Amino acid sequence: MNEMNDNCTLFTAQPVSFAMAYVPLQPWQKVYDAAVGFDRGTIFAQLDKPFIGEEAVSNEQR
Repeated sequence: MNEMNDNCTLFTAQPVSFAMAYVPLQPWQKVYDAAVGFDRGTIFAQLDKPFIGEEAVSNEQR
């Protein structure tokens, strides 16, 4: 049984894009060797950023 209101209609009969991804090209520059890349989670030195998850929260707020 359809529980939609009888006054409701589809908003369009055309196909709709729900999202569009933008992925910039990563230039192949300085890369880590396999062991360092595995440890750091990336082989690209330019993408190796510090993770500040719990570090951003002080101990008093926990």
